[in-house]
Amino acid sequence: MHMGNFTLFTTCVAIMPHSLHVEAVKRPVSNALIMDGHMDWMVPSSKLHEYQESRTSTRMILVYYQSRREYIIECNWKVFCDNYLDGGYHVPYAHGALASGLQLQSYETLTYERVSVQRCESAPAEQEDIDRLGTKAIYAFVYPNFMINRYGPWMDTNLAVPLDATRCKVVFDYFLDESLLDDQDFIDQSLKDSEQVQIEDIALCEGVQKGLESPAYGVGRYAPSVEMAMHHFHRLLHTNLCG
Repeated sequence: MHMGNFTLFTTCVAIMPHSLHVEAVKRPVSNALIMDGHMDWMVPSSKLHEYQESRTSTRMILVYYQSRREYIIECNWKVFCDNYLDGGYHVPYAHGALASGLQLQSYETLTYERVSVQRCESAPAEQEDIDRLGTKAIYAFVYPNFMINRYGPWMDTNLAVPLDATRCKVVFDYFLDESLLDDQDFIDQSLKDSEQVQIEDIALCEGVQKGLESPAYGVGRYAPSVEMAMHHFHRLLHTNLCG
């Protein structure tokens, strides 16, 4: 018996300044998470050199775990992902308070191999809103069901976990800049605002699920120029499910 036959499999690791990305699969790492002083960014490993050249300096941003919230939503997990990936299409209609803090005309979507990134500039605002939202918001979707959101001193991650065909659990983990960890009033207000957005999104997702189950339901078209990330998600799903 040769002990070499019982070793652990090789893990692919990509190391970048201030970040570490690990994939427990026997293939090259396709994406790496770069954190710098301006944004969190998911890029294909083939473009990492290009990204590094575009940055002459970076500074580390440390965010610390703050809290977790979980939501049981009466919809298929893919419905939640679709809502996240619609390029901000629903934001002015469903999230009035959030929309007022964004310059929606600046909304931009980028797609990579298994990652899509949506980003939007913040609207001119009072200092209190700038402190919470920052000057831009970035939403990264890592196929198939993981999301990373960066805004101001906050970062949160969302994991959509299927429960059955018409229910899912979404786990929100919140991380905050160290300088604000003791500012309980700021934390409470920020989480209250986030909770309102989640309530609004849950209503949308559960309404869509009801529509999908209606005998009158029929497939529709993608919204031009905004639903690129959703289309990207569906193409990856099709490849996985249909080959």
